Amino acid sequence: MDEVVMVTSIELSEQELADLRDLTEQSDSTEAIRVAMRDYIRYARRMRLKQLSGQVEMIDNWIELEQSEVGDLNDDSSS
Repeated sequence: MDEVVMVTSIELSEQELADLRDLTEQSDSTEAIRVAMRDYIRYARRMRLKQLSGQVEMIDNWIELEQSEVGDLNDDSSS
């Protein structure tokens, strides 16, 4: 699937752009902006997940599920 590329203009000071290139370790300004945006999006998504902490009820039944799965595998291999 081909990704659609959108063109936009932003105004940054020379210092902001230099800082961005330095912090992202990118010499190309366009790539520095892409890296910074990608990193920010990942950060923002993690923060949204973190806000859900304590709001989602978890059922701690992983041991039962694993034993059930292992039992199913043993039943299949003995056939």
